[in-house]
Amino acid sequence: MAVFMNKTSNSNFVVIVSKLQEMNKTQKKIFPVKKGNISFVLLVSLVVLFAGAAILAIASNGKYNSKSEYKRLENRYIAESGIDLAAGLFVNYLDNQDYVLPYTKNADGSVSITDEYTPYLIDEIRTQADTDSVKLDLIDTETADYLASIGYLDFKRGKGIEVLINIFGLSERFKLSQICTEPDFLLDQNREGNKRSKIRPIYLTVKSTYKGGEVISNIIIENIYAVRKPYLDLQAGETGSVSAWLDTSAASIIYDNYQNYRRNE
Repeated sequence: MAVFMNKTSNSNFVVIVSKLQEMNKTQKKIFPVKKGNISFVLLVSLVVLFAGAAILAIASNGKYNSKSEYKRLENRYIAESGIDLAAGLFVNYLDNQDYVLPYTKNADGSVSITDEYTPYLIDEIRTQADTDSVKLDLIDTETADYLASIGYLDFKRGKGIEVLINIFGLSERFKLSQICTEPDFLLDQNREGNKRSKIRPIYLTVKSTYKGGEVISNIIIENIYAVRKPYLDLQAGETGSVSAWLDTSAASIIYDNYQNYRRNE
């Protein structure tokens, strides 16, 4: 998308980018970064600024001469930018998950995993297991705080941002032992290097409320990999554990649809 700015908007852009660069340092305290994904989050934040500049260009062409129409368009773009940022922060949250994967060496030399002790993808699923959708309060709060800090204070009033991960009442399928698509991820005893497996797609519903309207988006997160260290060489009957984590470097964020609900301010 081409972006056009007048002198005033360009000056504001420079000031806000400066604020975002400062926020980049602060944000690391929220989700400690292992692989530098915070740069992606910062980039997503700039969508707000680019959208605002594009709106100015549209308005200058006279397509939206009405002040109320201009404000509605502006608010919708800002609300959608809140959804973009929430999705980016969620991926960053996954990137910083660490797991301990327990296993037992069987008498026949194979390895078995006790599903009861296998960690969930995120802890929120464990604590809200008996639901169709799990609310991610941490992502809600951090998204709203981030946007409010660069001037969009309305995200801190009312509902602001609401992020749900859809588990469809099947919380057990979000354990590390069940969410992986490679059958030998848990069973392979090769001690040469880490073992990887793609995990199943994750479905989010994100609602963004900003001033005159609400936008709801269904989002699919794909191409995330679970990674574990190789198993140790145990004796039959012994139990051990290895560390595991998620690799989000190739993650895809797919916006399945947007539902725009306009309301009176």
